[in-house]
Amino acid sequence: MSKRPSEQDPDPEKKFKHDNVESVGNNGHVDDGNGDGDGDGDSGNGNESTSSSTSASTSSPHQSAPKQASQTDISLTASSALSALQATSPPVPTTLPPASKPEHGSDEWHRLRKESHKEVERRRRENINGGIRELAGLIPTSDTNKAQILQRAIEYIKRLKENETNNIEKWTLEKLLTEQAVSELDASNTKLKQELERAYREIEQLKRELSNE
Repeated sequence: MSKRPSEQDPDPEKKFKHDNVESVGNNGHVDDGNGDGDGDGDSGNGNESTSSSTSASTSSPHQSAPKQASQTDISLTASSALSALQATSPPVPTTLPPASKPEHGSDEWHRLRKESHKEVERRRRENINGGIRELAGLIPTSDTNKAQILQRAIEYIKRLKENETNNIEKWTLEKLLTEQAVSELDASNTKLKQELERAYREIEQLKRELSNE
């Protein structure tokens, strides 16, 4: 059954004022529309802001963690790609290409050939002079002329060869004489041993004869 207009619910503002009047009668003070309601509203807003900031602060590490992980993955991927590129890339040659040679028969070619020949001759002369100086220090001579040094070296080597031959002959003869002397001494030693044994036997025989008498 529908209510009549007079029996319908009163206006909300009138009901709010009526509730305030009743609260005066019950609590002994008047609640204005902005009192505890506003305070509760402010406290509610404060609680809501605190909770929102707390939730934001608690959610921020979870949000930053994926970002850090993604940055780490990117850096690892870049380093892996760089390592693979360095491993597969061919080494860069550090030597310079050889200088272009002059054309055969040109003036530059003849000049380089002449300089090379001079350098070879200079080294050859240095080697020869060094060998002659060393040879002069080994032989008994005071000559400084290269030809004289070579001649004295030849004579000295021949004399050394003759001395070596003579020494070999002499040492061979001495060896034979020494071996002969050793054999003679060995025979003499054997003879002396035999005479000594015969002397011992004679002594033993004489002792027995004396003991029998």
